[in-house]
Amino acid sequence: MTQIIVLGAGVVGLTTAIELKKWNPNLNITIVAQHFPGDFDNQFYTSPYAGANWQSFASNEDINLQNLDKPSYKKFIQLAKNDPERSGIWIKDNITYYTNYKISETKGNMSEFIPWYRNFVEDFKIIDEDKIKFKDIGFGTSFKGVVISVPIYLNYLIQQNKELGNKFKKAKIDNIDELKNFNGIKTDYVINSAGLQATKIKGITDKKLTFPVKGQTLLVKNNTKSVLAVEGFPGTSDEMLYIMPRKEGGSIIGGCFKPGDNSSKIDEELTSRLIRRAINYSPEIIDPKYKNNPSKIEIIKTNIGFRPFREDGVRIEKDPKYNWLIHNYGAGGGGYQGSFGFAQKVVDILKNELSKSKSKSKL
Repeated sequence: MTQIIVLGAGVVGLTTAIELKKWNPNLNITIVAQHFPGDFDNQFYTSPYAGANWQSFASNEDINLQNLDKPSYKKFIQLAKNDPERSGIWIKDNITYYTNYKISETKGNMSEFIPWYRNFVEDFKIIDEDKIKFKDIGFGTSFKGVVISVPIYLNYLIQQNKELGNKFKKAKIDNIDELKNFNGIKTDYVINSAGLQATKIKGITDKKLTFPVKGQTLLVKNNTKSVLAVEGFPGTSDEMLYIMPRKEGGSIIGGCFKPGDNSSKIDEELTSRLIRRAINYSPEIIDPKYKNNPSKIEIIKTNIGFRPFREDGVRIEKDPKYNWLIHNYGAGGGGYQGSFGFAQKVVDILKNELSKSKSKSKL
């Protein structure tokens, strides 16, 4: 039986282990990680701190990332329709607004705000001007999307792995060679899905830099109607507003994208800006008539997390040095929305590797 280790238990690693086992039930898969869902003591274990939804970051020219993001949209919609309670995935309108300031930066070129997925997702629309109620908003789009309740979904992935027979081992790996023979068993292939730790492990080389991008979000008691994003706030180019209602109640309010900021300190001024923006663009959030909301924002927890970015984007490939090592890291802020596409590419690589090994054994 082929022995596989998936290194890392974020959304990418857990999804990859599931898809590998579904492809080939004869694989003996162990997920090895220092942190698993339920661990909140390390802000560099990013998956528990996400929003999350599906809204691809791929540009109109980035066909590779588009193709990686497509499978997750279809899978999430399917889970929301067929298994919403266990998966924690909820179908919601995804609305994006662009401020007049943002539009001025493009010299009025609205086409820059029309995403590649306009003909891929369900019910994509450009919002009519007379339906936009905010004076500072000049353009908006919407589509039928999803919101993912992260604690529920990560637990769902754990349960899916268990039901398929995949195993779990908590361990800190300092050298990739430690996994070649792990727990006394020879490993055939290692899938490196270790996020920000992926290139810090001795033996791993990458010509491109992997780096953290800080985010700060608020988990609040208040409920909202839709997944909402607003881009273009003067003087704060590394900030935007996004609001994601959670299936179990409450909402996530974010956020910021701060590369090079490794501080875990909460920015109270950012918190104040996020609250003001949320009330302005989603007024029902403090309306007691909507789902018995509190009349002010009630913060349950402020989360700091660090997204695992990589120059040139996600790395999914066989290692040039170790023929038993396959990389799958560097998703940045797109780990959830790319997770199934990333996993399928790993399946394709491993399928090819096992096919070559089988051919050699016949010679």
